[in-house]
Amino acid sequence: MPKTTLATNMDTEDTFVRAAREGKLVRLTEEDGQQRTVQPLILYVSSKGKRLFHAFQVSGYSSGGQNGWKNIETERFTSAEVLEEAFVPPEKYNPWNATQFEHVVYAAPTRDGRVREPDAE
Repeated sequence: MPKTTLATNMDTEDTFVRAAREGKLVRLTEEDGQQRTVQPLILYVSSKGKRLFHAFQVSGYSSGGQNGWKNIETERFTSAEVLEEAFVPPEKYNPWNATQFEHVVYAAPTRDGRVREPDAE
């Protein structure tokens, strides 16, 4: 049984969502080879129509140089890899922030099991 599952750029979003559903970390790779490992939490569409990942970064590259909360355009990534390591969403994870997450495609459950349902297409 393989330890990871590798995805190509056409299914990076699907891999991110699958990792979130399974409660597993995901490694995202940019076109230039830079990688970051994140807790996948939300796939959403911004008010400007951009598709973004909302995640908590635990290691790897960051243009700001720090780990922590990230909202990153999905198109930046060429691949995603589901890792074996499980995670529990951070206590401050709030998928009901309607100002930030106007249109949610998928949101991982909170640590106490509450679920924000996807918004209608």
